[in-house]
Amino acid sequence: MKKTIVITSGTSGIGRGIVEQLFQTTGDEIERLFVNYGHHDQAAQDLLSSLSPADAQRVTFIKSDMSDEAGLTHFLEALLSYTDHVDWLILNTGIGTYLPFEQYTFELWNKVMTTNVTVPAFLVQKLRPYMRENGKILFMGSHAGNVPYSSSLVYGTSKAAVHFMARSLMKYFDDKHVCINAVAPGFIETPWQKDRTDESRQRINAKIAAHRFGTPQEVAAMAISILKNDYVNGTVVEVTGGYDYF
Repeated sequence: MKKTIVITSGTSGIGRGIVEQLFQTTGDEIERLFVNYGHHDQAAQDLLSSLSPADAQRVTFIKSDMSDEAGLTHFLEALLSYTDHVDWLILNTGIGTYLPFEQYTFELWNKVMTTNVTVPAFLVQKLRPYMRENGKILFMGSHAGNVPYSSSLVYGTSKAAVHFMARSLMKYFDDKHVCINAVAPGFIETPWQKDRTDESRQRINAKIAAHRFGTPQEVAAMAISILKNDYVNGTVVEVTGGYDYF
């Protein structure tokens, strides 16, 4: 059966890696791929240009800032104007901050928690009636949600909530036999890392058994393997290269 797939924040970093590998590994199974993005039209165009003409025809972009209720509502209205079912739902949107805890504000805390936890939770709630039986839901978590990092309390707290949500929500989808999991990447070469100093990279690499940052493609490969596996459910799978190995 052909699949209708939805991914949030799918035009750069890990999201783009997942989109590209979906076509590379499951292309014949895709009926329609809905790719959400928040702001950057050029990134969406660059992704579309990288796909074959046949694959590009099966992509529908939905521009919506998924950091508040208004953006969620807009996204849902647009999505449901195109389709009445979803097979795979990939929740990739996430933000963070490197500000010290002492400089946090209510507004900053709420924005991170709303974007990373609240909006994904209500997106799942609203799409529950449209999820096909034996479907898949995949959250993008983080190693920071399993092990405390010193650099971002609110980000780690939000991702810990994402992991708990993935484990808990499977009970609410038992009647539909929908598998719900999360991927927890470590340090991955995405635009988030572009301003990191060489000293910081060296310090982090020394803690990783692989002695390097991961690639979006490596996280994407794990994500797709989970989506294809009908016996993985309520699980958080780390992709860290062996962080804290040393």
